Amino acid sequence: SVVSHPADSVLTFVAKQKGGNIGLLEGARIMVNQDGAGSLFRGLGSRSVWAGCIIAGQFLLYDVFRAFFGITGDDLNQVFEVVLDTS
Repeated sequence: SVVSHPADSVLTFVAKQKGGNIGLLEGARIMVNQDGAGSLFRGLGSRSVWAGCIIAGQFLLYDVFRAFFGITGDDLNQVFEVVLDTS
C-alpha cells in the first residue's frame, strides 16, 4: 500500500481534472505545489486499514476451511521423495 499509494493518488487527481489532459508527472507536480508532498499520501491510513482487514479476512477464511476439512499442519508438509531419494 505504501509504495503504490502516491501513484494511485496522482492517477485519481489526474482523472478528476476537467478540461485538459495532463500527464502523471504534471499531475504530481501540481499536487505537490498546491498541497505539499503530503498530498501524495492522503488517505494512506484508511487504505492501510482496508488492506489489513482484507488480509485478515483471508487468513480467517483459510483457517476456517482448514478446520472444516480437518487439515492439520502435518498435512500441509510436503516431502519430495525424488529429492530425498539417495539411492
